This record gives sequence, structure tokens and C-alpha cells, in this order.
Amino acid sequence: MGYSTDSDPFHQNESPSKKIRRKKKDKNEDTSFMNKNVDLVDSILFPEGYENIMLAVYFLTVPYIVGLLFIFFYIGKGDTDIFLSLNDQHSFFITWAIGYEIVAAIILLWIVKLGFSSMSSAQNKNNGFRIP
Repeated sequence: MGYSTDSDPFHQNESPSKKIRRKKKDKNEDTSFMNKNVDLVDSILFPEGYENIMLAVYFLTVPYIVGLLFIFFYIGKGDTDIFLSLNDQHSFFITWAIGYEIVAAIILLWIVKLGFSSMSSAQNKNNGFRIP
């Protein structure tokens, strides 16, 4: 009935005198918001060789789907009867334009958030706070 620490998978057999060292950042490395490299391949799924086709597909489908969701939940209040009656009266372009504006606003808010978080991390770096 005794409890053995040898069979405990969460027990770490490290001595307390062993220190953990952090990887130091290179002082020449510039991590400011304006100097970051932006590559679409890192953020959007593009199959190799089909980048232009997939960009066109994303450009057409993502705003349309977002526009349909907006019309269904916000204007149609989640009721399929109202949504279907609205869907008969408007075209693909109007739905796409509504979705495009929503996607553009979300992207702009995301960019502003990244800018603010970059400024706050730069302020924390300038304070001279170091972990002993």
C-alpha cells in the first residue's frame, strides 16, 4: 500500500541544484511590428502550385459565406423562413459585399490588436525588467 515515486510518471528525478537556462535572444534580432516579415504561405493554406487559384477561391467564397452567416443570424434572426425569403430578393454580389466588409473590418481590428500588443511588448522590453 505504500506509494512509490519510482512508478509515478509525473515525478521528475532532477536534482534541485540543476539550473534551467533560457535561450537568450540575439540583440541584433529586430522583433518590432513594422519589421516583421509577412508571408501569405505561412498564414493561409495554399497547396503548392495552386496559389493563384486558391487565392481567387478564397477571395470569392470566404466573404460570401461570412455574408450568408451575417444575413442568417443578424438580419434573419436565425429563422430559416426569414432567411430564405431574404435570399430570394438579393444577389450573390450583395451578399459577397456584406461579407467582404465584415472580413475587412475583422482584419483591420486584428492588425490594430497586433500593433498594440507589439507596442506593449516593446515597452516591457525597455523597462529593464529581468528575471534573476
